[in-house]
Amino acid sequence: MNFIEKIKGTINNTDLLITILEKFLIIIGIFIVASILVRIFNKIIDYVMTTRDNANKKFNIKFNEKRSETLHKLVKSAVRYSIYFIAFFQVLSILGVNTTSIVASAGIASVAIGFGAQSLVKDIISGFFIILEGQFDVGDNVKIYNQAAFIAGGDVMSLGLRSTKIRSKDGEVYFIPNGTINQVVNYSLMYNLALVELPIKIDETIEKSEERVNKVINSANSSKEYRELLYKNDKLHIDNIENIADNVITIKVVGKAKVGKKNKVETMLRRDFYKEFESLLTSNEEK
Repeated sequence: MNFIEKIKGTINNTDLLITILEKFLIIIGIFIVASILVRIFNKIIDYVMTTRDNANKKFNIKFNEKRSETLHKLVKSAVRYSIYFIAFFQVLSILGVNTTSIVASAGIASVAIGFGAQSLVKDIISGFFIILEGQFDVGDNVKIYNQAAFIAGGDVMSLGLRSTKIRSKDGEVYFIPNGTINQVVNYSLMYNLALVELPIKIDETIEKSEERVNKVINSANSSKEYRELLYKNDKLHIDNIENIADNVITIKVVGKAKVGKKNKVETMLRRDFYKEFESLLTSNEEK
């Protein structure tokens, strides 16, 4: 009977009912506002991420679509949970729960954990921004620096929030905490510069030697084999004459090669130049 009487008393207490109704409406309002904020932030995130991906496609910048999609979902999820977490604390406050003591307790625990996990948090935050900005991707050829000090260089084997794994050309595997990555040189975003320095002995006039060099370059630029390796419509060309000494002229030939094709282009160029000037050596020996 006492329980039923309490319920009747509560129902008859108009002020209490109004207070309960007000708090109920405020709680509903908080979750409605939180839901609206989640939708607004999702729209902003969608716009930013889609714009970034479209820009990468427009300028032919290599990026991993699956990783971009994963990052997209990760950011939206983090924002959603953060907003609802704040809304939950507001509801507790309205219901009369002392959230200050909860925050204080969490703060003490966070400080204790924070001192022991500063480097871990730094690694995760750095890894998040490396992924967000698309500084490098799995398979890219990079050089990693920390405050201008070289750490490692080679092909990226894996990229995570905690660390990055890189294999050097000598086969060494480096495990690098993301928090130590300060500068990145990425050789795989657009193209690799193929560069060949050719020391040519002058057994004829400079004009004739230059004509032979241009013959090889023009033949290469019109070759389908080279075009498949060069970046877009770029062509090989003489960059400059490096040096002339002791009847030897050093000519530098450069061109933009597709990612990962630099060494092949350089090897083919050296082979073709050797074949061209080999005939000159043979004719001189016959004389």
